[in-house]
Amino acid sequence: MNNKINFDFVSPEASIVSSEVDMVLIPGIDGDAGILPDHSPFMTTLRQGIVEVTFEQGKVKKYLVEGGFADITQDKMTILAETSLNLSDSDSKVLKSEIDIINEKLASAEEDEKVLLDERKSLIENFI
Repeated sequence: MNNKINFDFVSPEASIVSSEVDMVLIPGIDGDAGILPDHSPFMTTLRQGIVEVTFEQGKVKKYLVEGGFADITQDKMTILAETSLNLSDSDSKVLKSEIDIINEKLASAEEDEKVLLDERKSLIENFI
């Protein structure tokens, strides 16, 4: 059994992570999933939530995604995210700016969009 999984995480804006990692937790459309090396292959749609990447014991980074897809094979995992925000490396000023943008959008949002915006706001507030 391999101790690492080859992981590529991209969004339309940039390559976010391209590295060998110990584990990735994803917000799958049907529930959260923890991906380890030699995982059974599958593909899933991502819902808005936190992608947690364990590079090695004690080194974990968290990213907020609004959606996308994850493709898992036994030795490789790829995430194609609609959008991504690095929660682990963003300072409180950046996160507060994101909340301000969400608050502006909430003022004119439809009801179903408000639910997603409120959830996104709550996820970001947990890191301030």
